Amino acid sequence: MNFAANCGDPLLPGSLSKRVEETIRGTAIVILTWNGLNETRRCLCSLARAGYSLDRIVLWDNGSEDGTEESITREFPDVIFHRHPRNLGVASGRNAAARYAIRRLSASHLLFLDNDMVVPPGLLEYLARPFATELLLAQTVAKIRVLSDPGRLQSAGGFNVNFSLGTRSTYGYGEIDGGQYNNQKPCLPSGGATLVSSSVFLELGGFDPIFDPYGPEDFDFSCRVQTSGYRAQYVPQAVVYHDYKFGLDKKNVDAAYFSKRVRHWLILLHRHASLSEQIVFFLSLIHISEP
Repeated sequence: MNFAANCGDPLLPGSLSKRVEETIRGTAIVILTWNGLNETRRCLCSLARAGYSLDRIVLWDNGSEDGTEESITREFPDVIFHRHPRNLGVASGRNAAARYAIRRLSASHLLFLDNDMVVPPGLLEYLARPFATELLLAQTVAKIRVLSDPGRLQSAGGFNVNFSLGTRSTYGYGEIDGGQYNNQKPCLPSGGATLVSSSVFLELGGFDPIFDPYGPEDFDFSCRVQTSGYRAQYVPQAVVYHDYKFGLDKKNVDAAYFSKRVRHWLILLHRHASLSEQIVFFLSLIHISEP
């Protein structure tokens, strides 16, 4: 399968401005893994094929027990590998990895990637370009296609939220990519393939551990980015492929799962919704609960 198909020609160094090249050189690629050896190997292989320096990759292992450390350090000795003795969760794991990358590599920007993604050439180059001209830009986010169905979208422009209705969705989710999301635009980035300014990341304290072991930490961070006066940009020319399966894993859907979802939503509502949106939301709940 040609993963780079329909994602634009790779940007050659000669076609990039000096500021873009500086952003690329200053970027550390941050990947979190937990018992995902095969997916992680595939991701690292794709980054190598795409021409990215493995010594600018920080792979943070959240306590894997599947031989990840032995295999990765042997096969990819240039990758900066760090194994934590236990699973910190997504938010705390990414925070620790990001701060480690900033200290170790003096990273000016952080490219967060899920370990089950496949990266074609040009991803970082396209994500870095808007930073050359937008002084208040804090994040850029890629178009995410489904690895097993490359013409189908998982995400194309981040989140679409309506606090009054209690809904949060993802632009393009499940749609066939026919170019309908090919315009750059401001957005609320979803996680997975996001380039973030290190200074803004540190200023805002990174992802909130309250959402560990997993949750909407990416959405919360994106909202805090915007309320702090910074901007985020969707860059459809930057494409990445995610080993994603639509639908819920019914084995993990129980009362505890829904309780956590409700708790997380109430946190988001309190932090990021206006007073009028909160009032409308709770009035709608009262209306629904009436006999």
